[in-house]
Amino acid sequence: MSVAAAKSDAARPVAPVSRYLWVLAALLSLLALTAGSALLRLGALNTVLNLAISIAKTSLVMSIFMHSTAGRRLTFLVSLLGFIWLTILIVFALSDFTTRALVPAPW
Repeated sequence: MSVAAAKSDAARPVAPVSRYLWVLAALLSLLALTAGSALLRLGALNTVLNLAISIAKTSLVMSIFMHSTAGRRLTFLVSLLGFIWLTILIVFALSDFTTRALVPAPW
């Protein structure tokens, strides 16, 4: 290990354990919210609600465990572009799904 690598490792702040425990509690509560929303009859809103919950869970994991908010700008930019690409893919898939005609099952 070089001296520069040792200095860069020593310069990084160590996150307290309490932060990870709060994130764990938040992720578990969002998991319970996701499981609970599956029992509600919300129709099309159920999908929207579960996607919003999954975005919240993903942003928590990315910001805390992947350090995308404290990292370099390039890391943040790549994360942002990934979300934009995911949004484009979801929009295209939903537009394809909503424009197709309903075909009844053969059985």
